[in-house]
Amino acid sequence: MPTPPPFEHIGIIGLGLVGGSVALAARRRWPSVVITVCDPAPVTQEAVTQGVVTAVVASAEELQHCDLIIVATPVLEVPSILGRLGRTGTQALVTDVSSTKRVVMDAAKQTPLSFVGGHPVAGSEQSGLAAARADLFDDRPWLLVSMREPAAVPAGVVDQIEAREAMLTTFTVGLGAKPSWTDAVTHDRVMAHVSHAPQVVSTALMAASGEAVGAEGVAWAGRGFADMTRLASSPSDVWQGILETNADFIADALTGIAAKLPTSSQALMDAPTVRALFDRARALKQPASRQ
Repeated sequence: MPTPPPFEHIGIIGLGLVGGSVALAARRRWPSVVITVCDPAPVTQEAVTQGVVTAVVASAEELQHCDLIIVATPVLEVPSILGRLGRTGTQALVTDVSSTKRVVMDAAKQTPLSFVGGHPVAGSEQSGLAAARADLFDDRPWLLVSMREPAAVPAGVVDQIEAREAMLTTFTVGLGAKPSWTDAVTHDRVMAHVSHAPQVVSTALMAASGEAVGAEGVAWAGRGFADMTRLASSPSDVWQGILETNADFIADALTGIAAKLPTSSQALMDAPTVRALFDRARALKQPASRQ
């Protein structure tokens, strides 16, 4: 007997890369689940025709009767959407998929919503529903941030919150992911170093190298350059909100990277210093590669 879905009716706001992949992965795991989407893009109706989603609605407020609502829009839009959902009186568990969490959690705390912050650490330099995949989350981390403060609420309410959080954990596992719990500050600091700053560095490397050697020079590049600049294909409209809402930690991360760079010919010829940098990076990389 197939395991029943933890949520029978899922609402998704935003059917792009991540929202679309959630729909595909949920349909793969639980074929009978009802998926209602709020997204004005014409391609959304095509998703209904193809059976990826069940129905399309015109506004986020129309999702209030869902069991789970997933906000999969750019992060700068999330606070406003949470406010609108909060005014509907929905009893749904609400979550998001934003790459930064402090601004989202602060906004959620201003509403009566039952909310858990979420961030599937999976994506692509491509965007939109056309890039969505049912296997996007397979074996990838899905970071979760709780709003509960056990000391501030009755024990019975804490139990209810924990039960719903357990349901969301089951849901993410069903999508193929590996859920982990963290707090908003830790999340944003770590992501600044392992995701957001690398995006900025990749983009800057492509811009600087492309301007220096032109298209013909870039055509001579090997796989190393291609690997390091893959993220440079990412659209700015996806990243602007992430940079704005995590600017402090990203700036710290970029400062740390800059401090490690040998930026003079003398430094590059200082063999002991270069060797120490390479050896340290290699030692840190090898355990990560085995995970």
